[in-house]
Amino acid sequence: MKRNLKKQWKIGVTFLLSLCVLWACQKEMFRETTTDEVNITGYLDLHPDTYSLLSEILVRSKTAGYLGAYGTYTLFAPDNNAIQAWIKSKGKNTIADFSDDELLNLVKYHVIRDTVGSTRFTDGKIKTPTLFGEFLYTDVSSQSFRINRSAHITRMNVLCGNGLVHGIDQVLTPPTQSLAEVIENDNRYSIFSQALKETGFYDTLYFERGMEVPVEKRFQTVIVESDSVLKTQGIQSFADLKAEYSHTGDPKNPKDSLWLYMAYHISNDGKFLEDIVAMSTIYTLAPKEIISTKRDGIRILLNEDEFNGVFEPGAELNRNKSDVMASNGVLHESLQSFKIKVRKQVPVYFDAATSPELKVALGGAFGVNGTKALVSNGQPIANSLGFEKLDVLTIESNAYDYWGTLETKRPRANGDILNLSVCSNNANRVKYVELKTPYLVKGRYKVWVCFLQNGNAPEVQAIFNPGKEDEQVLPNIIFFNQTLSASGVSDMGNANADNLMLAQGYKRYMATSGDYNANGVAGGIKPKTGNDAGLNVGRLAGTIEVETTDRHTIRFLAVGGKCSSNSMWLDMIQFIPADDLEQIYPRFHQIPGELFYRPQ
Repeated sequence: MKRNLKKQWKIGVTFLLSLCVLWACQKEMFRETTTDEVNITGYLDLHPDTYSLLSEILVRSKTAGYLGAYGTYTLFAPDNNAIQAWIKSKGKNTIADFSDDELLNLVKYHVIRDTVGSTRFTDGKIKTPTLFGEFLYTDVSSQSFRINRSAHITRMNVLCGNGLVHGIDQVLTPPTQSLAEVIENDNRYSIFSQALKETGFYDTLYFERGMEVPVEKRFQTVIVESDSVLKTQGIQSFADLKAEYSHTGDPKNPKDSLWLYMAYHISNDGKFLEDIVAMSTIYTLAPKEIISTKRDGIRILLNEDEFNGVFEPGAELNRNKSDVMASNGVLHESLQSFKIKVRKQVPVYFDAATSPELKVALGGAFGVNGTKALVSNGQPIANSLGFEKLDVLTIESNAYDYWGTLETKRPRANGDILNLSVCSNNANRVKYVELKTPYLVKGRYKVWVCFLQNGNAPEVQAIFNPGKEDEQVLPNIIFFNQTLSASGVSDMGNANADNLMLAQGYKRYMATSGDYNANGVAGGIKPKTGNDAGLNVGRLAGTIEVETTDRHTIRFLAVGGKCSSNSMWLDMIQFIPADDLEQIYPRFHQIPGELFYRPQ
């Protein structure tokens, strides 16, 4: 019996070994783009018909060693035909005609110290620079990927033991001109080019390899206006441009309007079109001035905004003349003229629940398992509504409440609220919620948080631009469980009640039943003492300093109170200029658009 078992065991082992050998053979037969048993250098050596010249360059440049050693690299590998064409274009006959340093720089421009698969290719720069210290750019042309708008990828995602190889049909060469030179050498930009020189920004955009440049200024983005675009503004020459913008007569003066105009067209960091759209805001060299960006179909628009209820048309980027690579950045061209927008501070009454982005995002269930970003029409809504722990968020469709019938006890401004779960010490609740504000013009604002009282609500602290250099923690804790009586005023019908509450940092933000607006609509809240007298609370969170005209972030961080589900009833956030004497009116109504101003 033992002998039979032993014999069966031997047969079984032999059978398994045979299967392994057969599997290994089959695996070898089907390995077309994967060769993880050799490193990058070994892979090139295995394919001399395609890459013998590149292998020779690696040896001459003394880079074969590290591309054959342990690490994580991506090599864009030009084939023999590509290298022969490159040798000829340089007026040489063989690789031996090049210096070791020339070949070393060639290799460094084709290697990234990271594994960059095709899934990371977009219409824009590869996020990790090459060993040469500059970025490569990818796009799609004729249904194939291109690198730097010249080399097509012929072999993709070849997995080696120390990284990836992508075969290409042309040698990649770094841009030879700086941004300043690209602009200067294009006669379509003669006025803009002269303006760069007169303001001193030509030197900012000039670069020679080997120059010592601060890291933040190594790469730049410039958006140029062509002579033809400037001529549509009546500007025929640089003299006209100077007469239009230079109010001091000294364009090199950083306070001069022409200096600011040119600074507004330049930004630190090299940004391709896809980067520009993704950022939504470009911070320029003009101090504290930004350019807003957005996509409209295939169009990319600058400064097309709605501000204070007024639509502001923007300028479109010329795709055919944009994404132009230079040795120190990227050039884009605008189809229309654009300049710094001069705006006055105005009160901003932000109805959190009626934000178009939030209506879409909160209109249905979230899907709480591992979801990290809200989605609108298939696109992520960047920074519109952020939670600390979205994976444990319990809010579903009831996170957005809309009341179609008039409510006298706790009416909502414009008929809706955000109904949120926020808690400081419960793992099943988020600890904070963030909202993206409307545009705020730079200056000082008083921040009023307007909410519906709920006895089970949390206590929160407002933080403006959390995690940024201009982060500001507002001093007053917002008790969402308090009524207006927390101001010390118990008789809401008192003629001086509003002023007494205002002195303590409280106010009514909803119109009372004794108020009538210009349309003859009556308010909904009874002004006298009673259960419904102070359940709509306007609380002063503090004063903020807005340094840059832009959309900003405000966070509501739970610091105490109860932890009941969906008990934080946020209605509005009002940003009123700190020097504005009118902090109480207008008041609001459940009917959208019905405003109540101070009686004359």
